Amino acid sequence: MRKITPDRIIEKVIGLAREANFVFPEALAELVDQAIVRENSAAAKQALSAILANVRLAQKLPLPICQDTGMVEAFCEIGSGVRLDLQPFPDLESVISSAVGQAYRKFFLRASVVDPLSRRNTKNNTPAIVHTRLVSGDKITVCLSVKGFGSENMGRIAALPPGSSPSEIADFVVKCVSDAGSNPCPPVIIGVGLGGTQEKAALLAKEALLSPETLTEPNKDKDLRGLEKEILARVNKLGIGPAGLGGKTTALAVRVKKFPTHIAGLPIAVNISCWALRVSRGEI
Repeated sequence: MRKITPDRIIEKVIGLAREANFVFPEALAELVDQAIVRENSAAAKQALSAILANVRLAQKLPLPICQDTGMVEAFCEIGSGVRLDLQPFPDLESVISSAVGQAYRKFFLRASVVDPLSRRNTKNNTPAIVHTRLVSGDKITVCLSVKGFGSENMGRIAALPPGSSPSEIADFVVKCVSDAGSNPCPPVIIGVGLGGTQEKAALLAKEALLSPETLTEPNKDKDLRGLEKEILARVNKLGIGPAGLGGKTTALAVRVKKFPTHIAGLPIAVNISCWALRVSRGEI
């Protein structure tokens, strides 16, 4: 068994928190570049160019890509050959939240997390939301997702009729984006979770956007590839456009993940990210 202590996890998560907030994925920059070429609207081109200028300036200064440094979700895969010695912490969630709190103070990132009723700020953007999976191997993989709530508020979960066709599934996703309008800071990136139960569909929709580098690649599942293509085409015909100024680019990419579900149901979740999809991944 390979022993991993809290200090190793904290060090890694602090670095990942900085990376997620300060470094824009190259794959997304490529998608923005392609969108600028496609656009006919001068306003849309200007808005997309401003995104790239913002990203370059953030890296140069350095400053966070967006002033809303979001709420942190950690997706952890823990190898079965790992022995976690969490002392003096009571659990893994506390370790990761400690790291997030330290990172947000160290890098002067905005603290946006509050009690849901009193609305009192926790002062250090904690606690983080932590998801864990036990896998084979002797390593821990941590993926951080940092998301503001201008886009998070636009997510939706529903139970579609079990016999819904791909086009009817696309109808639901397109309506979600249409209803969201300019609120999630388009051009957006859309994650869709299909199947399982309601909470599984929501988790799938989040997981769909954890690998920005794959968003320029076709989905390996042929049926999902066709569904993604239809959704993207229809969303980009809505005319919302970059920053809500109109144009051909309301969304940069769509990624769908599916899971088997019950014969009587078809859960679906839509996770809308702003253009600043902020994700980082590391291994311990």
